[in-house]
Amino acid sequence: MSNDTTQRGVASVLKACTVLRAFSPSVGVLSVRQVAERTGIPRSTAHELCRTLVTAGMLRTSDEGYQLGPLALELGGHAVRRTSLVRAAGGVLDRLVRTPAQEAHLGQFTQGWVVYLARNSGPRKSEIGRRVPAHLTTCGKAALSWLPFREVAEQVARCCAERGVPQPDLSALHDELYQARRDGHLSAQALPGNRMSLAAAIVDGRNRPLGGVSVAGPANAFTPSARAAVTEAARVISARMSA
Repeated sequence: MSNDTTQRGVASVLKACTVLRAFSPSVGVLSVRQVAERTGIPRSTAHELCRTLVTAGMLRTSDEGYQLGPLALELGGHAVRRTSLVRAAGGVLDRLVRTPAQEAHLGQFTQGWVVYLARNSGPRKSEIGRRVPAHLTTCGKAALSWLPFREVAEQVARCCAERGVPQPDLSALHDELYQARRDGHLSAQALPGNRMSLAAAIVDGRNRPLGGVSVAGPANAFTPSARAAVTEAARVISARMSA
């Protein structure tokens, strides 16, 4: 096989992955036109890629367009179950939830994004496997606080460019992350229904962020002991990851 042929094959795989990443929990069905718009891939190429991915089981067709297929969902489930971060967090999330109105989350940090890997109960629904820019979540900001801010700015810019949205106020983000690193945790109190979220970072043996653990619930449930519990949970998971 010639090098040109190999490069074309690799390029096709990269484009197929780009198509798959166009889908999200909030955008579950896309037409070919929408796939082309979200990926920047020419419409004819997007059409052929979608048809090929349907044949492979990575996409499926519906009356409205294309959706993630059974193989994509199966592989995603395998990835979540086998990640070492999920194993290291075994039993920890259960201890964080103290009332039925609370929920705990485990997120993995990767290149400026947080992917939610586990969730413990609670009244609200958050999909496992959901991928969110880290700077938009307490879990992600806790992880970002362990990076040099130059890296933070680069990763935020890349995520915003991918989503086609404006960047946040970097000065305000810098101050928020500085305080989170100093305090060992980060909280967000502006959630609907007088709810708040508290998160702490999970780090490896070199103090590089691997993810975060967070708890959300009624603001009056976040006593000093509850705050300490979130920080301790992150410390326990970090120690397990470094063992």
